[in-house]
Amino acid sequence: MTVATATLSLLLAAEFVFAPVNLWTGRTMGNYTRFTGLPPRLATHVLAPVKLATALALIAGLAVRTLSIAGAAAALTISCFYLACLAQPGRRDPAGLAGFAVFGALACALLALRIAT
Repeated sequence: MTVATATLSLLLAAEFVFAPVNLWTGRTMGNYTRFTGLPPRLATHVLAPVKLATALALIAGLAVRTLSIAGAAAALTISCFYLACLAQPGRRDPAGLAGFAVFGALACALLALRIAT
């Protein structure tokens, strides 16, 4: 495994481990509802578990290539979901757009590296 692959995996896993905790505790719920316009229940019952599963796939992906690919694809999908929500009029937040663009780019890079190697 390359250093780049491990670094990308760990950076993404860190985000996707803490993101569900922040949603479950309500710490980022204000931003979630402002960015998406979706109900908090969807965040705590659907998105948070999906993000945690993504983190687990990314961590396990350090040892198993197919799990790395699945984790990177899930991270990219989640980032694109948030970017699509942020693209709606009245929801454009520069910090949110930048954050999810960065995590989407990291996920895209990891996915490309894992497919290529």
